[in-house]
Amino acid sequence: MATVNDRQLPSPLVVDASVALALELDEPQATSLQRLIAGHRARSGRLLVPDMFWLEVVNVLNRRHRVRSELILATLQTLDDLGIESVRIERPLLLLALDLQGRFGLTASDAAYLALAETEDARLLTLDRRLADAAGDRAVRIEGVHPHRLAEEPAPYGAEPIDWARFGPYLAKLRAEARSAAR
Repeated sequence: MATVNDRQLPSPLVVDASVALALELDEPQATSLQRLIAGHRARSGRLLVPDMFWLEVVNVLNRRHRVRSELILATLQTLDDLGIESVRIERPLLLLALDLQGRFGLTASDAAYLALAETEDARLLTLDRRLADAAGDRAVRIEGVHPHRLAEEPAPYGAEPIDWARFGPYLAKLRAEARSAAR
């Protein structure tokens, strides 16, 4: 962990759309989540999201909650004011997400949050039970706040395993790129 003035900075925190939506829709967990995020930011902690986070938030607000566009824009501004950093989903992150999706039965977007947490050596804040279970010790547990299923169920793509060995040299190159990008 990096140190500044003999003080350790917290590891980054990946925040998924379920948390953002709970905050914005003032769900019962919102107060606990706000305290956790404020405490993390007060310790100079970074908040990270894969760049598709913003589309996911917009889609849920628009399609599931029928929120008007101007209110969605206000929500995006509120979330942006938290200091959230978007991380571009490049090939290495995408391939790690694909692997995690297959291993844990996650949606592609949920797997992207976990892949980002892994590549950034970050904790993962989610209210999605399946994602929290897949994240294991990386998942942030908040007393009194238990993950529940907010995201859509993964599509049944016919759980055929990927023959990763066929892509050995390509994957080795991408892993090396991901490691160097994470440094």
